[in-house]
Amino acid sequence: MTSVLVTGARGFLGSALVNELLESGYDVRALVRYPASSSYPKAVEIVVGDVRDPQCARQASIGCETIVHLAGKAHALDDDHVSDQDYQSVNVDGTKHLLDGAVAGGVRKFIFASSVKVFGETTTGSVDEREPPAPRSPYARSKWMAEQLVASYGKGGSLATLSLRLPLVYGPTEKGNLYRMIAAIDRGKFPPLPPVQAVRSMLHVKNFVLAVRAVLQSTGFLKPMYVATDAKPYSITEVYDLLRKGLGLQSPSLRVPLWALSVGGQCGDILQVLLRKPMPLSSATLEKLIGQAWYSPEALIRDTGYQPRYAFEAAVPELIQHYRSSLS
Repeated sequence: MTSVLVTGARGFLGSALVNELLESGYDVRALVRYPASSSYPKAVEIVVGDVRDPQCARQASIGCETIVHLAGKAHALDDDHVSDQDYQSVNVDGTKHLLDGAVAGGVRKFIFASSVKVFGETTTGSVDEREPPAPRSPYARSKWMAEQLVASYGKGGSLATLSLRLPLVYGPTEKGNLYRMIAAIDRGKFPPLPPVQAVRSMLHVKNFVLAVRAVLQSTGFLKPMYVATDAKPYSITEVYDLLRKGLGLQSPSLRVPLWALSVGGQCGDILQVLLRKPMPLSSATLEKLIGQAWYSPEALIRDTGYQPRYAFEAAVPELIQHYRSSLS
C-alpha cells in the first residue's frame, strides 16, 4: 500500500485530497501547522509542524513513498504590495527543506502545487507547458523559484518530481475570490458585467484530486511541469450569470459597459495612491477580472490519463448552498 505525505492537509485542497486518498486505499500522513481537529479520520497519521523547519520536514518524510506538497503562502489580494521575502521562507525555503527531507527519507515521488501565475497574469489565446515563464508578482516569482528547485532535485536521481500549475480552484469553501464574488453579487455590490469574450481557466477541487491521482498512478513523469484545469475555460460573464441564476436573481436588464469599468479602474488607481490602500476596483483588479487567462490541460490528459469530470455550471448549486450555510 502506497504511503503519501500531504502538506497543507488542513487547507481546502489538502482536506479534499486526504479524504480521496483514504477512500482509494492509500496510507496518508498529514503535515499540519496546528493540532488537527476531530474531523480527521482516525486512519490519518497527523504530524504537527512547519515546512520552514528543516528537521520537521525531514521527520515528516521518513517512511513515505510520495509527497504531495500543498503547503504554502497563498496569493494575497494586495500581492503587489507584499515583498518577495514574505513568500520566500514558505514557498521556496520550505519547499527546499521538504525536498531535502524527501531525498534523505527515500521518497520516490514529489508532487508540487504551483500556479498558472508563473506564466504571467494574462494570456494571448490558449497556452500550455511550452509557454515561457513570466511571473510578475512576488507570489508568482516564489512559485517559479520553487518549481526550479523541484525540477533540479528530479534530475538524475531516484526522486521523480513534478509541478502542477493550478488556476483558480473552486468548490465549497469560504476562501478565495469566487466566494467573495458570490457574496458581492448577493449583496448587490457586484456590477452587472458586460459580455466579455475573454476566457479564464478554473479547476474544480474534485478535478484537482483527479489530477493528483492520475499523477500518482502514472509510471513516470514525462515533463517537469503540467497544467491542470477543467476541460474548458469560462468567460467571466458566463460565471457571473450562472452565479446570479444560482442565487435566484434575474438576469440584469442593464449591464455596465466595459468603458465604464475601465474608467472606474483608473479612478481606483488614483484613490490607491491618495489613500495608500488597495481599492476594490483598480486597473490591476480589472485586468484579473476580464483579462484572458486560458491554459490547456491536454498534455496532462495525454500523458497521465487525467480526465476532468466536473464543470463549473454543475457545481453552482453546491457553491450557493455552501455560501448560504456559511451565513447562518
